Amino acid sequence: MRAPEASLRGPRADAGGSTGVAFLRRDGFASMDAGPRRGALRTRLVTFQGRHAFVNVDNPAGDLRVEVLDERSRPIPGFERDKCVPISIDSTLQPVRWRGAEDLSGLSGRPVRLWFHLENGRLYAFWVTSDREGASHGYVAGGGPGFTSDRDTVGGHAL
Repeated sequence: MRAPEASLRGPRADAGGSTGVAFLRRDGFASMDAGPRRGALRTRLVTFQGRHAFVNVDNPAGDLRVEVLDERSRPIPGFERDKCVPISIDSTLQPVRWRGAEDLSGLSGRPVRLWFHLENGRLYAFWVTSDREGASHGYVAGGGPGFTSDRDTVGGHAL
């Protein structure tokens, strides 16, 4: 679709230049996309130090569930896909929760795989942190509203 023609007036009319602005979703450079047919992504073995899992996801009309697997790719009791609280939202900072599990602290320091099951949406990023508000402690490039440094040390408090 073509943008409507605009007339240029003033000193820039003869310059032949343009001015624009782009807004990028945080951690939105790449995503795992799924349509109505469920897609899945399983990570390599990861070891984390933290208690709370978060995702950056765009699936308000979809469904995302996360399963935690042991080193042999077997579901860890309490963190199976059917115990994951379904996620249907467009959010760069969405907690992942499992029914009956307070947090991931019992898995901290243990090699695990995360198995993401997505329908009708995009998964951009995931992280595990000790911060209940989701501070990733990762770089936020140019910062942004609510951030106090070039690293995310505030999580949901920045929103």
